[in-house]
Amino acid sequence: MVPFPFTDLSGRKRRPALVVSPEGFSAEDLILCAIISQIPEKLSKREVLLEAKDMANERLPKRSMVKVGKLFTMHRLLVAARFGARKEEKLLEVLDQLRTLFTAQEATHSLSLDTPGDIDI
Repeated sequence: MVPFPFTDLSGRKRRPALVVSPEGFSAEDLILCAIISQIPEKLSKREVLLEAKDMANERLPKRSMVKVGKLFTMHRLLVAARFGARKEEKLLEVLDQLRTLFTAQEATHSLSLDTPGDIDI
C-alpha cells in the first residue's frame, strides 16, 4: 500500500501498487503502477487483470487490474505495507505492456497536446 498521487497533484489516496522498477534501479526510489479493483467489462490494452492465481501465495483480497499507464516514482520508505509477491509471468505481462506504451508508434499516436520528446520546464 502506497500513497498514490492524483494526476492533478491535488492529493493522494492509499492504494496497492505493483513495483516495476528493475533490481538495482535506485537505492531509494521505486517505479510503481497503480492497482485498482474496479474492473470494466472489457480491459483496454493499458490494463492487465490481476487475480489470486497471479500471486505467489495465490491470495488476493479482490480481483484487480494493473493500470499500466498510471506510473509514478516513490521513495521506498513511503511504502506503508507489502501485501505479497506476484508470479514472474504476470510481471512479464505488465512489462510487455509497458514496452508497447513507450514504443515510437504508440507515442506518436498519443492524445497529448505536447509532442513526444518535448521537455516542459
